[in-house]
Parts: sequence; structure tokens; C-alpha cells
Amino acid sequence: MISATLIHEALIYDDDDGFVSALTPFLTDGLRDGEAVVAAVTAHNIDLLRQGLGADAGKVTFIDRDTWYVRPASTIAGWTDLLNTAQAQGSRSIRIVGEVAFGMPARRDTWIRYESAINDVFATAPAWIICPYDTRRLPEKVVSSARRTHPVVRADQREPSRLYQRPRRLLRAIAEPVPPIRREPLVVVSLDVPMSARRARYVVRAVVEGLGWQRPAIDDLLLVVTEIAVNSLVHGRGDRDLKVWVEDTTIICEVTDHGDGFSDPLVGYRPPARSGHHGMGLWMANQLSDWLAIDHHDGTTRVRFCFSR
Repeated sequence: MISATLIHEALIYDDDDGFVSALTPFLTDGLRDGEAVVAAVTAHNIDLLRQGLGADAGKVTFIDRDTWYVRPASTIAGWTDLLNTAQAQGSRSIRIVGEVAFGMPARRDTWIRYESAINDVFATAPAWIICPYDTRRLPEKVVSSARRTHPVVRADQREPSRLYQRPRRLLRAIAEPVPPIRREPLVVVSLDVPMSARRARYVVRAVVEGLGWQRPAIDDLLLVVTEIAVNSLVHGRGDRDLKVWVEDTTIICEVTDHGDGFSDPLVGYRPPARSGHHGMGLWMANQLSDWLAIDHHDGTTRVRFCFSR
């Protein structure tokens, strides 16, 4: 079956046989229909799929999921590139096995949100995505979240999920975790006039150069500092401040103001529209930052982001 729009489902399984028996036919059928076929899974599961596919394994693009699921925005950009490449090469549709690396406990909500967001980002894409959830290794909170983030679930049988929530609802219900801090900020800069974005760059550069960071990492950090500071100056209200922390090998920055925050919970997930630049800054900041969170509470909007060397 060639998908004309997105099909996004979860596979909940508890042994290797269940993984192989569900996904080998899925990939084989895609190859038979002339679809592009990609599997971003663990090294162990790559071996299982290669064995199950036999001679067809060479026609599948395999990706180590631990290098693929690093930050949601870059993963979305990667899927976008793969989809565009497949279409340019003549494939009308793409089949994907995407085994999300939910990572450390503090970041699990980040990836639950990602699983929800791609229902919107790729809503009109000719793609069929199955996301495996291994109950032997994933905590129950993550496994149960699959029923909220996937319109279709395969467990005992394949069926629509009665618990599925549309992305706007789920993203408002589950906040992006905010990078933690353990001490007082090293620097506080008031962003009170348009030129203060330049001052913010100067201060942050002095901090990271003092830590011996290399130029590419410094340039990426300064670009994000500028984009977030300018966004606050243009769209925020009241006092605006930039705070900077140094935590071991990590730089954490935070811009606060008293604006209303972002009305669209999907901002930063969707690539900017080709017809304009609206949303470009935050999308780029999400691409470059190791962790970025937006919080609006008690009249204060907070954008906190971190870079690690």
C-alpha cells in the first residue's frame, strides 16, 4: 500500500521475534511497491532486520538511531531531507521504521513531544512510519505515551488508538522540560534597546572564549543568542534579560520577558515556509541547541537553551 499522506503508528512488542515478524513484511512490501525504505533503529535491531530481509537488506537504508535521534529539530530536518531525496529519485512514497532514543529521564518528555509533533509536521507527506516500543527496555510511561502520540497502534493487533491526542492538545499538556541549573548565573545582561542584542553577543563570546571553545561552536551559540534576543526585543514586553550559566562543559543561556509567549505549540518543530522567513529564527535555534525549552508562567516567558562542548 503506497501512502498518499502520513500513516504514523506504534509497534509495542516484547521480544525479538515480535519485532522481526511485524517489521520484515512491512519493509519487504515497501520494496516490492517501489517505495524508499529506511530503518533508524538500534545496532541490535539492524542485525535482526538484516537477517530477516536476507538479500533485500541491501536495498534498505539503515541508520544507527543513537546518531539520528540527537535533538528533535535535527531529526525532523533529517527525515525531510530523506523524503525529498526519495521523491527526487522517483519514489512516490517512503516507509520508515523509526526507533526513537528516548534518552535520559529528564529528556523523555522531549521525545514524547517529538512523536506527537511529527503528526503535524509530516501530515501531508507520502510516508508510512512505524515506531517500535520495546517493553523490555522502555519505562511504562514512555510505552503508554505511544497510544497518545500515534493514531494507530500495533500490539496484540493493529487498530486505531482510542487515546490518541492531536499535537496541539498534547504539546500544551506536556511541557518541554527546562534545562536544569544548579547555581546563580555567571552573567546577567539587560536587553533594553535593539542594540543590546549586540551587547549580549559580546558578553557570551567573552565567556565561551575564556573556556577555550572552538570557533564553529562559538559561532553557533552566538547565532542562537542573537535570534532569541532579537525575538524577545521584537515580540516581548517589559523587562528583558539574558542570563548565562556555566555548568562544567555546558553553557546555559536564558532570555526572559513579559510577553505572551508563543501561541503556536508547534513553533520550532516545523521547518520555515519556503515563501517567507516567519519562524526561521526559532527553528534554527532548535537545530543548533543541544536543548531548548520555552516556558510561559506567571506572566513571564522564558527561553532557556544550552550548548555542550
